[in-house]
Amino acid sequence: MEVLQLLISGISQGCVYGLIALGFVLIYKATEMVNFAQGDLMMLGAFIAFTFINILGFPFIWGLLATIAAMALVGVLIERVILRPMIGEPPFAVLMITIGLGFILRALAGAIWGNDPKSITSPLAGGVVRFGEVAIGYENIAIIAGTIIRGFGDLLL
Repeated sequence: MEVLQLLISGISQGCVYGLIALGFVLIYKATEMVNFAQGDLMMLGAFIAFTFINILGFPFIWGLLATIAAMALVGVLIERVILRPMIGEPPFAVLMITIGLGFILRALAGAIWGNDPKSITSPLAGGVVRFGEVAIGYENIAIIAGTIIRGFGDLLL
């Protein structure tokens, strides 16, 4: 039974990696450039969600929606101020810009939120569904279901 729990946990983690890879592919297909700041932007989104939900006390869904809006604004600002002026420059220059942006975002996050691990208060945390001796966490179910829904969204488009 422990093997089944580990398998489901591994599938959930693989889904997270798959969604991250999908982000890399979408950015590359749209711009023909690899964005090395993508992981740092995801980190920034996590810290912004932490701020809205844990520090400011937003309900989870409102904190999630506020995070999406804030990150959309960050994305627009980065595109307009940093990346758009690079149109026509050599690809290596754009690549270096994204690497530098990653360094800046990591330093900014460390200065604002510190370097200690943080966790977001989630309605899914700690909940489990039991199938006999197998306990599957709500968060694993949500990740796998979200990935499946995202995959079917691609098929429909």
